[in-house]
This record gives sequence, structure tokens and C-alpha cells, in this order.
Amino acid sequence: MLDALAPDRPWTHAATLLLATAADDLEVGAAPLPTLAAYRGDEPLAITTLRPFGAGELLQALVEVLALLIPLGADRVALSVTGRAWSLDDPITPVDAEVDLRARVLLLTLADAHDGACATRTEIHPFEQDADGWCFGPPLELGDHRPESGIDDALASLLDGRGDLVANTTDQMIAAQLGRVLLLGHRLALAPDTAAELEGRTGR
Repeated sequence: MLDALAPDRPWTHAATLLLATAADDLEVGAAPLPTLAAYRGDEPLAITTLRPFGAGELLQALVEVLALLIPLGADRVALSVTGRAWSLDDPITPVDAEVDLRARVLLLTLADAHDGACATRTEIHPFEQDADGWCFGPPLELGDHRPESGIDDALASLLDGRGDLVANTTDQMIAAQLGRVLLLGHRLALAPDTAAELEGRTGR
């Protein structure tokens, strides 16, 4: 599905954009949906709500979307997904069949390949509901620890390999991938320049 609401904030506001999008989901009683924002340098290209996926299928969903957006020039991406976090000081993970005491968090990954090899940064933002509604806490301090999701490595690999993808992707392949992305259930909101380029290359 193509949405009319296009991203209009530059790369420096990517984290703020995704946090605000997650907050909007929470305010209407929904869990924050996995969301990817793509940029060409500082210029926003698109923001995508990823299709529903099962355990272990996030990478496949990312490949589907980035196979469309990287040939359109994406060299920076920001991704937000929800998860659970707990202290490594806990001897036993605080979850069993009846209760899950792990903190609810938004995992925010920024991948930047604009000026060379991709550099990634991950922020973990806990969120909870109080009397005033939903709120995000300050990012958790990770120290030397990295999340176990592997998302940062996957994004770095995709962005660092974009040269071959761009060189080998024709306009016909872009048109086909756009159709595939929409049929699979991803929701795309395109910046005006991206929409114009896509229409010029695909006739859609």
C-alpha cells in the first residue's frame, strides 16, 4: 500500500521520527509496528511500515523493502522494532509461561553508509504506561554489550553491498519489486522526489 503521508524530516531527525511514529501507535492502543526510514544522504526517501512477519523473518522483510529502496539511492536507514530487555545481572531471565517481567523496549538501529563503510548505532528505549499515558524512558546504557538481534550487521551488509545491487537493477526490476513489496503487505510512504523518480522509472 502506498500512503499519502510522506517523510519530510532529514537524516538528523531519523531517531526522533521513529520514536514519534511508535508513540502514535501506542496512543491508539496498538503495539509499535516495525518501521524503516530510508535516506539518500540527508534527504528522506521513504518511510515503510514492514509487513507482518514471524519469528526469525525480520531480515527477509528488510531485504524485500531494501531491494526496492537501495536502487533508488538509499544509503542511510533507520529501523525501529519492539522487543524485551533485562539486566545481565539477573542470574535467570525474568520470564516464564505465566509472566514476563522483562522491560518493553523499542530497539532503534541507525545504519549510515553515506560516507564509506556502513557504521551502525543501536539505541534501546524502554516504554511503559502510567496515569498520563504511554511514555518513553531515556535510552538504556549498553556499555560493551550489543543486542543479540543481529539487525545492525544485516543492515550494514545490505548497505555496503549496494553498489552491485544498483548496477544490476533495471527499471523493469524496480517495477517488479515495487509490486512485490505492495502485494506482500508493506506500507510505503514516499517523499515527493522519490515518488516522481519511481513514476518516471516504472510508469506507476
